[in-house]
Amino acid sequence: MSTTLILGKRLSFKHIVPFLSGGLAFLVGGIILYAAGVDPLEAYALLIKGSLGTTRAIADTLVKTISLLISGLAVAVAFKCRLWNIGAEGQLYMGALGGLLVGIAVVGMIPVVSVIIVLIAGIAFGAMFSLVPAVLKVKLGVSEIIVTVLLNFVALLFISYLLHGPIKAPGFLPYSPDIFPESELPILIDHTRLHAGLIIAGLAAIFVHFLWKSKIGFELKSVGMNISAARYAGMNITKSILITMAISGGLAGLTGAVLLAGVQHRLIEGISPGYGFIAVIIALLGRENALGVCLVAFFFAVLLAGSESMYRTLGIPVAFAQTLQALVLVFVLIGEVFTRIHLPRRIKRVNEAKLEDHGKQIGAPAERGKGE
Repeated sequence: MSTTLILGKRLSFKHIVPFLSGGLAFLVGGIILYAAGVDPLEAYALLIKGSLGTTRAIADTLVKTISLLISGLAVAVAFKCRLWNIGAEGQLYMGALGGLLVGIAVVGMIPVVSVIIVLIAGIAFGAMFSLVPAVLKVKLGVSEIIVTVLLNFVALLFISYLLHGPIKAPGFLPYSPDIFPESELPILIDHTRLHAGLIIAGLAAIFVHFLWKSKIGFELKSVGMNISAARYAGMNITKSILITMAISGGLAGLTGAVLLAGVQHRLIEGISPGYGFIAVIIALLGRENALGVCLVAFFFAVLLAGSESMYRTLGIPVAFAQTLQALVLVFVLIGEVFTRIHLPRRIKRVNEAKLEDHGKQIGAPAERGKGE
C-alpha cells in the first residue's frame, strides 16, 4: 500500500470525523433517553418534525441558524488567527445595544437607511468592545481568554442595569422601548418569523470565505501561525491582532443587531439564549472554515428547534439539545486525537516497512554478485 494511499485515507477519515461524531452523539443520546423511559426513535422523530417538518418549522430553524452562523463566524475568525475570543456573547449584547440606540432615535424612522445604520451600529459596538482585550493583549500581554470571558459578565450586567433604569420602557418588566418599524428587518416568508437576516448571514459567510483569500487575510493568518516569522517578514503584529479582534467582535455585534432588528424588536435581558457561547463549539466543529461553520450552525439550529418540540410533546428538557451538542464536541475531540496520533504512527510503520523492502531489493543483487 503506497504512502499516498495512506495519506488519502487519513484525509478522508479526518473529513468524516464530524459525521461519525454526530452519529455517535445521537446513539449515546438515545441510550440516555431510553434509560429515562423515553422511546429514542419517537423522540428523534419529533426532533426532525419539529425542526424540518413544516414550512413554519423550517423557518424557525433558519431563524436560529442566522444567529448561530454569524456568531460562529465571529469566533472562527479569531480562532483562525490563533486568538481565543470567548467573549462573543458580550459582544453580541453590545451590538444589540448599538442597534437599539439607533432604532429608537430619529434616524430609526428613515425607511431602508435606518436598517443599514442599525446593522452598522451593531458592528461598531461589537468591534469596539472586542478591542478592549485586544489592546490589553498587545500593550500589556494580558491573555485574551481571561479578558473576553470576564467581559461577558460586564456586558450582561451593564445591559441589565440599563434595562432596569436609563432605557427601561414603561411597565414592570425590564425591557427597552420597541425600535421603529422602519428599523426592523423585513420578513422573507409571510406568516413566519424568517427575516432578511438570512441574507445578511449568507453575506457574512461569503465575506469570511474570501477574507482568507485576500492579502490582509493571509497576513492575519500568518501572524497567528507564527508571530516570530511574521515579525521577521515585516508584518505589523499589533495591527494584525487589532484587526482580527475588530472583525471578530464586529461579526458578534452584527449578530446582536440582527437579533434586535429581525426577531425581538426591543432589547431584553435574554435576547440571546447563549448563542455567543455555542458559537465557540460551532467554530471548533466547523474547523474555522466558513462552509463548515454554515453546516454546523444549521445542525445545531435543528437540535435547538427540535428540542422545543420534544419538550412540548414528551416533556424532554430543552437542555437535551445542549447535551447532544456537548456529546458531538467530545466525540470530535476523540476523533481528532485518533487522527493525529494513531494514523501518523501507522503511516510511519508502513513507510519504514517499504524502505526496508526497498533496501533488501537493492542489496540482493550485490550479495549474489559477491557470492559468485
